[in-house]
Amino acid sequence: MPTPARESRNATDAEALLVEALFNATRTFRHRLRPALEGTGLTSPMFWTLHQLVLDGPLTVGHLADACVVTPANVSATAEQLEQAGLVARSSAPHDRRVVVLSPTARGRSAHRAVWTRLGRLLGASLSELRAADLDAATRVLAHLAGAPEAAAVVLEGSTA
Repeated sequence: MPTPARESRNATDAEALLVEALFNATRTFRHRLRPALEGTGLTSPMFWTLHQLVLDGPLTVGHLADACVVTPANVSATAEQLEQAGLVARSSAPHDRRVVVLSPTARGRSAHRAVWTRLGRLLGASLSELRAADLDAATRVLAHLAGAPEAAAVVLEGSTA
């Protein structure tokens, strides 16, 4: 029978392995994004900023920075690039004209959809050898870690697992 110290070490080892696996998966995901962005004129920061706006926009610069886990200065520079490319529009908030609000344009939504679809195909190819039950379990775990276990339930509705 394992001692409490041994159980604790095993839990710590398992947690360390999980952190390492998440780090490696994140790095692989970022590398897979590169080919999905080829020919779009978008950088990775531009895409993730646009992604957040498509999901939750319109957003103020401050809210967008919080959502992207960067500084408002980072968002401002990236938003300027997106605006110059015609993918994002700036406007004033109705409650305070000094507050800048960012919204994706129709062209921005289209560009986002194209990259997201291409990224899905690239990732899908690397996940094709996983059993459906393993993919469903991974989706549930990742959604739980992201603080959104209800999202996994929605994703997995109609799943065969």
